[in-house]
Amino acid sequence: MMTKIKMKKTTMTKADSKTKTDSMTEGNTAERALSLSVSPELLLEVARTLESAPSWVIFSHLKLDGDALGTATALFEAGTVLLNKRVRWVGPDPVPPSYFFLPHTDKYVAQKEYSFDSEDDLYIFLDSANEDRGVKGLQKRSPSTVVLNIDHHGDNSRFGTLNCVDSGVSSTSELLWHIMTAAGWTVTSPIAECLYTGIVADTGGFTFSNTTRTTHHVAADLLGRGADPTKISSSMHQNRSLEGMHLWGVALGRVCCWGDHSQFSMSWLAREDFKLTRALPSDTEMLVNQMLLIRGVRFAVLLTEDDEEKVKVSFRSKEGIVTAASVAHMLGGGGHPRAAGAHLSMPLDKAILAVREILEKAYAEWVAADR
Repeated sequence: MMTKIKMKKTTMTKADSKTKTDSMTEGNTAERALSLSVSPELLLEVARTLESAPSWVIFSHLKLDGDALGTATALFEAGTVLLNKRVRWVGPDPVPPSYFFLPHTDKYVAQKEYSFDSEDDLYIFLDSANEDRGVKGLQKRSPSTVVLNIDHHGDNSRFGTLNCVDSGVSSTSELLWHIMTAAGWTVTSPIAECLYTGIVADTGGFTFSNTTRTTHHVAADLLGRGADPTKISSSMHQNRSLEGMHLWGVALGRVCCWGDHSQFSMSWLAREDFKLTRALPSDTEMLVNQMLLIRGVRFAVLLTEDDEEKVKVSFRSKEGIVTAASVAHMLGGGGHPRAAGAHLSMPLDKAILAVREILEKAYAEWVAADR
């Protein structure tokens, strides 16, 4: 007999207490009220939806990053250990080796398509702004399926049956912490490690403009629950392959700067570069950020040839210049104000010219509007 997922708030019973903490602290409640645009009722509705589903399928987006991995592993741990759920985890790309330290990464299944046709399964999309960012098949889903969308991208398309989206938080990991603590779930040491990893990744180690007082509050709570910042930092940032470093050398050797005070920087990687260095696509993570370290640079662009006539473009911007998201939107992409991306269906050489032209146009419009 099919067990239909309940989409209503439920009351927690004493039987649930073994997997819950007694209550939220006053400090957490006050911090939540100051920082979130989503309501406490929505946080609880998300938690109760998760609790009522007999099994979960967690979906991660293309080119897995720290926030996507942090949220997925934290929720996988909560589902299997705290709530006794049957949990699967799927996404289109493999897990980067630098994140193998996170729990349950060995259970991740990389596949391009999925059939969304079960009433027993709760389909959970984490850190995904739209349907195109993950496995194919969601648009053909059965009308009776339930899709939970948890994200922090401002341009999220609200594709879920239930959407919990807050662009004011630093990361989806921070938002998931609010969901878990609002519901009284026990944030164990493994969960704390996963969520802390996601926050560190999406805030650039607490250096990006999305880092807030609440972000530090959440991070402090996770440290108190067992997250080890030295272990996490070492695993994420001091664990690169020699092949990956050679790839970085190729890209950094091509960096060009232009504009007023050389405020724009750009580089690119072709498929041949990956073959010659034997590097993986995941080795490009954080590479574009390095280009912002150049004196005077306020906007950085990295183009990576994914396949024949397909190019991934990563944008990063500082304060006081046109946003990365606005440029990405002009190319059919999206993301956060200061960290965004797009995919172009054209040869790499044409993509380089097109991106530079659009960037200069967007900057000119921004300058004119600012005046």
